Amino acid sequence: MSEQKNYAKIEDAIADLLDGELQENALKLAAYLNENQLTPNMSDWGKMLYTAPDNNKYNLARMGVEGKNNWCFEIFDYLHFGDFTDDDEEFKKSVHDHVKICESPCHDECWRAKDVKIFGKEFKSVCSQHSRAFVNPDGKTIEHIKKLIEYTKNTVPYEQQWHPNP
Repeated sequence: MSEQKNYAKIEDAIADLLDGELQENALKLAAYLNENQLTPNMSDWGKMLYTAPDNNKYNLARMGVEGKNNWCFEIFDYLHFGDFTDDDEEFKKSVHDHVKICESPCHDECWRAKDVKIFGKEFKSVCSQHSRAFVNPDGKTIEHIKKLIEYTKNTVPYEQQWHPNP
């Protein structure tokens, strides 16, 4: 059985494990994250620590390479998009497709689910800890992820939420 390799930077894992368009898209997102001071912390599950304008810090998301030609991106807090609107129907569908419904109990620290509105659509029992990961997103989806990140920067997770809080 082979030992899992540890990488210092997400780009090292991308170069080693992803090929072709998967590699190109992952590098495009990694560059955007780096430019926005959201570099994935490879020693902490690829989490990205965000410092809000009020100097509060929280984990906005995670990016990881899960194996050969398999990578993902996940926003942690999907509970606070109720006040946002966006006219881009493809973007909203992409967001709605990645809402995770609670499978309680998933772990001891779980703060449980909430009924919320996300970009105009009502959802019941949304997980307070995870979204459904964007797995091997294409170029168009990368643009949706970037837009979602910008919206996420305008939210504040609850103190009881496990993954968003450092």
